[in-house]
Amino acid sequence: MNETDDQATAAFWDDFAPDYVAAQNESRLAITTDLTAYLTQQNILPRVSVLDVGGGAGRFALPFARVARQVTISDISQQMLKFARQAAVQAGLTNLKFQHSAWSQLPAQPQADVVFASMLPLAPAELQKFSQLGRHFAVLNRAVRHTDSISTELQQLLDLPPVLDPTNDATIFSEYVLAVRQLGYQPWQQTFTYHLTEQVTREMLVAELADELTLHQQRLFQQWLTEKFAQHDEITAQQTYAFKTLLWRVGLQ
Repeated sequence: MNETDDQATAAFWDDFAPDYVAAQNESRLAITTDLTAYLTQQNILPRVSVLDVGGGAGRFALPFARVARQVTISDISQQMLKFARQAAVQAGLTNLKFQHSAWSQLPAQPQADVVFASMLPLAPAELQKFSQLGRHFAVLNRAVRHTDSISTELQQLLDLPPVLDPTNDATIFSEYVLAVRQLGYQPWQQTFTYHLTEQVTREMLVAELADELTLHQQRLFQQWLTEKFAQHDEITAQQTYAFKTLLWRVGLQ
């Protein structure tokens, strides 16, 4: 990524930061708690320094900081780091550092005992540099599956094209595993799966889909809505989220 790309990415995240943080705060997924507990149980997190690349507003860095000696959040967005600083103050955490930097600008040398990233848009070829940022361990976390029962039903009924969803991409994780092995490391992985329900109204679905449908699809959609909401103001969507964490040792303990 060149400097112009970095500037565009920074501008996007600066603008999107308030909405992203609001959604993050509303999340019912326990991935931060569960991953922190797993890394603690694996003795990767306690009493070490951690570099959270693309750490944003501190979703993972803050719980990590309750276990680690020190955590540095590195992010391309000043606004995301601003939210992270505010959250650290509110949590009473004093062992966090904040680094305004694009991933592309980080020097390919050890920055911390553990290098971590969640949902960082890395190409598999970039995992060599990512590995070089840690002295002992590298940890990559990705959302790999996201399903919604209502969305799936409507996609099949209306023959809708698949939606590009970065949280529903298991392929990139498989490519990461292969790339890490090709670098000579012996990775292992951990999966975290969550099942949630969400109440959905007719109005929510109409707002999401109505403008994108052909006349034929509109008729099918209206029939479906009439059937589903005949006796209920809300219907229940069954949602599944799966995360995979890839871990590998990059140096001597």
